[in-house]
Amino acid sequence: MKILVVGQENVFQQRLLKNTLEAIKELDCECQLEVIHDIKEIMKLEEYEIIITPALIVDNHILCEGHIWDKEHIKHYLSNIIKGV
Repeated sequence: MKILVVGQENVFQQRLLKNTLEAIKELDCECQLEVIHDIKEIMKLEEYEIIITPALIVDNHILCEGHIWDKEHIKHYLSNIIKGV
């Protein structure tokens, strides 16, 4: 599973990253986590058509954009991916 946390480094991006890290840890799942906060790198992600950051992308699907999912919401989605739902 590949997870991207995208957004310039600010309190919102840091909160989304924290929630994502906690969800991954609690699920004890293996994944590739990448944090993209450089504006030049964010612009290279045009394939995702991200309009507002922070954004959370899992396996090429935007989960949230412009708002912050809480840890439980992220865990729910990730556990469904793990189960193959």
